[in-house]
Amino acid sequence: MQRISTSSAVADLFGSGKSGFRNGDLPRGVLPTAFNAEWCNHVQEEICNVIEGAGVALNPDKRDQLLAALKKLIDEQAGGKGLPVGAVIGFPRAVTSPEGYLKADGSTFNQATYPDLHRVLGGNKLPNLTRSDIGMTAYFPFDDIPDGWIKYDEIAVKVTQSAYPELYRKLVAQYGSIDAVPKADDRFIRNASGSLTVGTQQGDAIRNIKGTFSMLESRGTETTGAFNKQSATLTPSSFRSPGQGANFVLEFDAARSVPTADEVRPKAIAMVLCIKAKNSLDDVVLWIKAYGKVTNAGVLDASTLAAGLQNKSDKGHTHRAAEISDFAEAVAALTVHQKIGTFDICKLPDGTQIESGTVRIQNHNNNPTARVLTWPLAFISAPVVVATLSAPEGNARDIWVTIDSRQSNQSAVYYWLHEQIYNTPDVTVNFVAIGRWK
Repeated sequence: MQRISTSSAVADLFGSGKSGFRNGDLPRGVLPTAFNAEWCNHVQEEICNVIEGAGVALNPDKRDQLLAALKKLIDEQAGGKGLPVGAVIGFPRAVTSPEGYLKADGSTFNQATYPDLHRVLGGNKLPNLTRSDIGMTAYFPFDDIPDGWIKYDEIAVKVTQSAYPELYRKLVAQYGSIDAVPKADDRFIRNASGSLTVGTQQGDAIRNIKGTFSMLESRGTETTGAFNKQSATLTPSSFRSPGQGANFVLEFDAARSVPTADEVRPKAIAMVLCIKAKNSLDDVVLWIKAYGKVTNAGVLDASTLAAGLQNKSDKGHTHRAAEISDFAEAVAALTVHQKIGTFDICKLPDGTQIESGTVRIQNHNNNPTARVLTWPLAFISAPVVVATLSAPEGNARDIWVTIDSRQSNQSAVYYWLHEQIYNTPDVTVNFVAIGRWK
């Protein structure tokens, strides 16, 4: 930009070296400031460069294009430089689609729609920052339980589908119902490994302690195992002669040597066992900066895919899906797969929802009360359910599983187990449900 510098310009009007314009006063012989082509062209190009630099086409019928261009440039710069592309930020859960951001949930995105993000990440897969600490356990050395935690043995009375939906889904998927979750009571926690599965309860026990004690007048005392022969306090002459009776009482009392109680326990300190019922970031969702502004990215994705297909058809050869950039990712993104507890969930684009998983039942006892399995993800209507049985010993052939279609609904399935003679101690019910999510 340059200031007016013609011979009729007013020198130093805005300060030293800052000339300006005047209207002039012809009766008094004062000429108005004259324009020249050089200055007018300079001003014109300065303004036009701002408008066109913002991506706005010049329109002679509009008088606000400079203002519109400045606003656009400011918005784009604020969006692009306020946070760098790829930065992660948390929004309240109520914010469902912040402009210029993608949810950091491990899904894939279209490279053509977000080229800068693709360059920063080095690929088209978003980071998965949806991790949850729900279900973890911890001991607290005080009774004032922190927010988000509940006492483990209060699961049955406090965990409901409405109060703690994620914890409810996880526990029901593992145990079949909330009432079936075993209580910790006064038990010590042991790692699940080998045949000791999650939720197995064990009674107290110790390794067997045994030994023998024998005493003969002629041979003295003999001991084995837990009994021990100490220095003799009797001399052979003090024994009675054969035929004379001898009575004695032998007592074994561990309390004479070690501390004893009515239970078997190691040294212990009592604390409160709790379970995480609410995620630490339950009210916050993490998003990743994609770029400043996206207008209808879904349409842009579709148009990009269509353009790629059209480009292939114009080449006049047989086409393969592998030749289309991001075709496989775009198709895969249409199918959603989730893993909740022991259940796999598949949601297809046509609205079909498939859930498959297992429920382990120990010592069913031919209980006539219907069992309830709450689906980890509800259907919009009651699904078709198929149930089969399996057991570690392979002896589940005489057990029946019956689905109660009258009580079953879109959220849960009601079923019974029946066995005529034997009570198989450990069976697994394998469920497959097919319904709709939309």
